Amino acid sequence: MNKYCFTLLFALPCMLSQAAETFDYAVQVNSPDNSPVQDVVVYLTPIGHQLPHINQAAVTIGQRDKAFVPYISVAQRGSKVDFNNDDNITHHIYSAVGENKFSFQIKAGEQHSKSDFNHSGVVPMGCNIHDWMGAYLLLVDTPLFNKTDSQGRANFEQVSAGDYQLTVWHPELKTADKQISQTISIHQTGTHALNLPHALEAEFEQQNPDDFDFLSDY
Repeated sequence: MNKYCFTLLFALPCMLSQAAETFDYAVQVNSPDNSPVQDVVVYLTPIGHQLPHINQAAVTIGQRDKAFVPYISVAQRGSKVDFNNDDNITHHIYSAVGENKFSFQIKAGEQHSKSDFNHSGVVPMGCNIHDWMGAYLLLVDTPLFNKTDSQGRANFEQVSAGDYQLTVWHPELKTADKQISQTISIHQTGTHALNLPHALEAEFEQQNPDDFDFLSDY
């Protein structure tokens, strides 16, 4: 064995160890007054390297009390999305814009599954029968995505070391494309704090305008 081969064999375990290095990481999203912001989508897109896995977790979007639950969902493009009608009436779910257009009826208590969301981007959704219903599905090109919890934190487990584009998205975010992007480097366990430049606009209310209290004016 020559000297070059010996050096390469000695270095290989170290190179593999570095390549496999992962860390738990969190992103803290706050409003301009430093209060935590819940239900903001946070995702990490690798820069200059690839991730070895995909996020195949199925996403469930319910129709409950004539509203979408949750209001905001996120998934990796190509993932399975289950629509569950928990109401005792029929809904006609649709999206009329973008590259992921769809339309289908779903009867009371039924489930409709889709695995053909093959384009990344925002999928605004509504119901043709109940036009006050509305929600959003964000499809991303990375398996590293989450939504902030009640403390404004989005947690990511076992993130491979490297550079990432950090993107924060919300339909009521008052920025271009409803998002903020930054480049970050992850080489140790830690938390990245981000303050929104503006408070979120008031969230869309999925409420039938005809449902009001007749006695409220008396």
